[in-house]
Amino acid sequence: MSDLVVQLQALTDDELLEVVRSATEGRPALAAVHDAAAVHDAAVVHPAEPVAAEPVPARAQPAPASPGVLPATQLPDADYTTVGVPTFGRVREKIEQRFGTSVGAGELDQDTAAGKSLQEQWDAREKAGHDRLEQIRRSMKKPEDQPKGNE
Repeated sequence: MSDLVVQLQALTDDELLEVVRSATEGRPALAAVHDAAAVHDAAVVHPAEPVAAEPVPARAQPAPASPGVLPATQLPDADYTTVGVPTFGRVREKIEQRFGTSVGAGELDQDTAAGKSLQEQWDAREKAGHDRLEQIRRSMKKPEDQPKGNE
């Protein structure tokens, strides 16, 4: 380690904060570090300063709603990590739920009068398209390919 690092490690917290504030003063790229050191210094309670302590009254614990039932506690959600990222199981469940909802909505739409009407319209268009395609194919045949039944 360099001599400077060794010297900095030997400083107390207050002295190191003062060095950081002095070294970052007027440096725009280090403004966040300077501000953090200034805020930290303002928030630190120095042991030399007396602190008035007031006793805090004890809170009464609420009685359980019924015998054998414990009061609800805030448990961490099992579907998320400690930093709030959803687990793979949670993501899989969410995708399956959305897929099921989508499939169910499609099935329900088909059962309504409007859904049946749309299906009938689709079927009619498809039949008309097939009929028109057959008509075009018949008209494209050469006359010699046609059966000779009218001669």
